[in-house]
Amino acid sequence: MAAIYKSGEELMNEVRKTKIYGESVSFWNLGQAGILLKGTEEDGLLCIDPYLSRSIEERDPKTEFKRAFPPVVDPGMLRDLDGVLVTHGHDDHLDLLSIKEIAKGSDSMFAIPAPLISLVQEHVGKKYIHAAKDGESFTIKGFEITPIPAAHTEYETDSLGNHTFLGYFIEVNGIRLFHSGDTVVTPELIEKVKEFKPHVAFLPINGGDYFRTSRGIIGNMSFREAADFSAAVGVDLIVPIHYDMFPNNRENPVYFVDYLFHRYPNQKFHMMVPGERFIYHK
Repeated sequence: MAAIYKSGEELMNEVRKTKIYGESVSFWNLGQAGILLKGTEEDGLLCIDPYLSRSIEERDPKTEFKRAFPPVVDPGMLRDLDGVLVTHGHDDHLDLLSIKEIAKGSDSMFAIPAPLISLVQEHVGKKYIHAAKDGESFTIKGFEITPIPAAHTEYETDSLGNHTFLGYFIEVNGIRLFHSGDTVVTPELIEKVKEFKPHVAFLPINGGDYFRTSRGIIGNMSFREAADFSAAVGVDLIVPIHYDMFPNNRENPVYFVDYLFHRYPNQKFHMMVPGERFIYHK
């Protein structure tokens, strides 16, 4: 995957020029689990899990986690963000290099799972860090956000009972979005998301298997589970994530599309390429 649909200043110009009216939201695919969200001008700009560097392979040149395509934007271009949501501490989700660059000269709020706050304190001013905890809602400009637990592949908490892996319910401009972070499907997750009734769900589809697990690669829901989960909770639009960046931990999205075609032919979905914009209108 050599080409990127839009990147750099071209992408940021599109972000700045995009105007949202009515019950709508726009979002951009940053690769892996990275999503950039924009509502109206009053709602602001929110980013989830930005991995916008090569820090993993630069730190360990022998790693099997090598990017299949370059970052769609330099993290320093995102200093106009109103907020950043981090789902968990794995390097492709909590990228300290990206966080540090975004934080320079920025007033962005960084919502980090409470057990991981110490990892970012030296990179982000203390007043701009929010300890994200299960069920404790907060707002970032026009975005209403509620963290929920994720199981990657089990639920994990610290000594205070705070969850290490999170997903986020996000409400903006009349639209409900769910970013699951990295997770498998559990009865608890089905119950919570079904009650939230998301219009849009960003879900991983790369799954897991014995051989990846034996190499320390932690699994996610599979393409079948993502489709079945979406049908069970009533998602309007599925946007698959976490399948495109690392060749060693991918899933072919055609399997997801084929499964939907045969099992849920009326289910709406969209496969996004890196740097692509999508505008969702209710």
